[in-house]
Amino acid sequence: MDILKVKSLHRYIKETLPNLKFERIHVGSLEGFTPPSFLVGEYNYPKVSVGVMFSTENNSQILSMPNLWVQNNYTVSKIFSLRRELVNARSRFNVYEPESEKLQQMQLASMSSTEVKVGMEISKVYDYYFKSKEIGIYGKSADMEKFSFKDDVKIDRQVEKVYYDKDLKASDGIITLYSSNIQENKISDILSLGAMGVRRKIVPTKWSITAVDDTIGRKLISDVKQFEEGDTYAIKSGGILGNHFTFLFIKGEWSFELIEVWNNSSKLFIGDGDYELYEGRKTYASNTAGGYYAVRLAVLEELKRLKRQFTVVAIREITPDYFVPLGVWVVRESARAALKGDLTPFKDLHSLIDGANSSTLYLKDIPNRSRLLKLIMSQRRLFEFA
Repeated sequence: MDILKVKSLHRYIKETLPNLKFERIHVGSLEGFTPPSFLVGEYNYPKVSVGVMFSTENNSQILSMPNLWVQNNYTVSKIFSLRRELVNARSRFNVYEPESEKLQQMQLASMSSTEVKVGMEISKVYDYYFKSKEIGIYGKSADMEKFSFKDDVKIDRQVEKVYYDKDLKASDGIITLYSSNIQENKISDILSLGAMGVRRKIVPTKWSITAVDDTIGRKLISDVKQFEEGDTYAIKSGGILGNHFTFLFIKGEWSFELIEVWNNSSKLFIGDGDYELYEGRKTYASNTAGGYYAVRLAVLEELKRLKRQFTVVAIREITPDYFVPLGVWVVRESARAALKGDLTPFKDLHSLIDGANSSTLYLKDIPNRSRLLKLIMSQRRLFEFA
């Protein structure tokens, strides 16, 4: 993927987004507003950095609202310009000590359903930008010595219940919040800051994002397996933000595969993909990483709506329009957007593959790339000659 290098971000902003206002932060006492949003790093684990993402301007919630961005058809450039307004004011904590007074203040702020006014003591400012394909992009960073919030925080009842229930497993807390329509990024923040579970600890954001998607996905898999097997072949396709999806629904029991293709205008890269059979995975989906669990979640939500189980092959094609990483949420929401379309039926597997080749932007040899399709086709040949 043609991702902008960190050193080129400042130039891109100046040349392409000339009207953006740069927030200036300084050493010393500082007040700001958090959406709320927090970021836990993984470097030097178990002594990690925990940062509050803030802006010096109020109405900061717009800076961390993927669902609103999607609903209002924000472009990659627009979201990029919003995210780079956030400053990461961070302190270092031991992951096994989530009960310090400063961290508890951050935990309470993270659970707020509305913007939180915060106070900080800044000791150093770093004049560079951060990007990660899992977490996305944000603006400058700073070292923070003290943290407090200036207003009462408004916490959803279910969030508060999960926080104070020290006998509730983190996995059960995640499902409780998801079932209460709490956004995945909010659940991830709460988990990251060690604010749920029995044996609580701080979790790097990159890990917590996948943990949330995987935990919800496992619950939905158990639900979907209770449904009858689908007896048709069909395709859904679409997407947003430079991410195009083609979903092949193949009659039979639950199984799933994700294949990723990147086009950076000058070169096409086709990844190895990851898959799982009915019994599930026992290892991390290392080829497609967090995107695997995000797409699987979207697919399972759709199967639960259809009240059927299928074998689903998902093809994610990243176009040059997705020129800078915005986070795993883009993968999840792009998949959800594509799955809102109508199912296009096909009479058999052969015609389904032909239809998929017409739906994809770049990948035109799907049977050679999909391990699930190879398995299904080989099983059918064995059945025919049995």
